Parts: sequence; C-alpha cells; structure tokens
Amino acid sequence: MGNIYIVRHGETMWNAEGRIQGHTDVELTERGKEQARATARRLEGIHFDMAYSSDMSRSRETALIILGERETTLHSVPELREYNKGVFEGLTPEEYRRRYPDLYQASLVNDPDFAPPGGETIRQCQARLSGFTGMLKDRHLEEDVLIVGHGGSLRSGIVALLGLPLEANWKFVMHNCALSVIRAYSNNAVMHLYNNTSHLGGV
Repeated sequence: MGNIYIVRHGETMWNAEGRIQGHTDVELTERGKEQARATARRLEGIHFDMAYSSDMSRSRETALIILGERETTLHSVPELREYNKGVFEGLTPEEYRRRYPDLYQASLVNDPDFAPPGGETIRQCQARLSGFTGMLKDRHLEEDVLIVGHGGSLRSGIVALLGLPLEANWKFVMHNCALSVIRAYSNNAVMHLYNNTSHLGGV
C-alpha cells in the first residue's frame, strides 16, 4: 500500500489572465512559486520514494520546489502533460467564443471525442493517463509518490486510478497547487483528500 500525492502546478500568467494553456509552455508567476513553496511546507514531513511531473516548465518547477533538498529523483514525462487544446491555446473563453463560435458551442457539450483543431480529446487524454497510472501501480504500489501536473490531465489520472467512468472527467475541479491524496492497493484505490488548498492561506 502506498500513497500518491497529487499536486497541480502553481499559478502562471495565463492562469491569472484566464487563458487556455494546454501544451503551451508557460512559466510560473511569483505567486505560483510562492504557492509551490507553501505546498512544500505542507509536505515537508513526507518521504517521497519517487516523483513524477509533466515535462512542462510550470509543473517541473513546482515539483522541484516541493522536493527541495530531498534526494528523490524527479522524472519529468510527457505523459503527464495537459491535454492539447489546439487552436484554443493562448485564448480566453470569450476570445475563442468570438473567433470560433461553432467550436465554442461544440466545446460546451461533454463529448469525450471533441477536440479543437490540432488538439486532443478527453478520450485520448484518458488513455494516456490510464497508461501512466497503470505504470504507477505496477512499479510503485508500496511507495509514496509525488505527482505534479495539470488540472485537466490530473483529473483524467484520478478517474483512471479510481476506476471511474470516462464521463467523471467533468465531475472534478482542481486549483493551483491544490493537494489530493490517493491510497493505492493492488485491486483498488481510495481517495483520502481532494483539491485541498488549506496550506495556501493568503498566498
């Protein structure tokens, strides 16, 4: 039995501006770095046997801040990237509503096979994260593992870990540097904490 500590990356400028990020590599703001430091304080007593992050800089930097002086190896992997938002990336919802009205309307329907041009569907993201979470249980079942990634793809990972239906992707929300904890078993996984931001205080 091991614990999987799941953290969304800290704030970026595009988060602050309400812009869609996806695969675009946007760095943390100073507030985002402070959120990561607050998360590090929250988790300072935890020994992580292994750590994984998305290879996007906002996730990797958040993970490195949390790990601090630990000797834990951080593996930054593309499997944990946010799902690709294609032509929506860099736009606010209002901007892509005006620029792509038909696509905007299509995006409002919870369709697991919808993707903006150049982007990725929820179904594709779910398959990617299912492979990653399967690896976690195969290799790290008895270990405590830190996972740092993105709101959308981490939701897919949680849905996969808990064995929930694909449609459950639309039932979760995750804030910057929120902490979730899942305890993994060989034949099950149990959520002990979700989207907790009590450590962020006034950050």
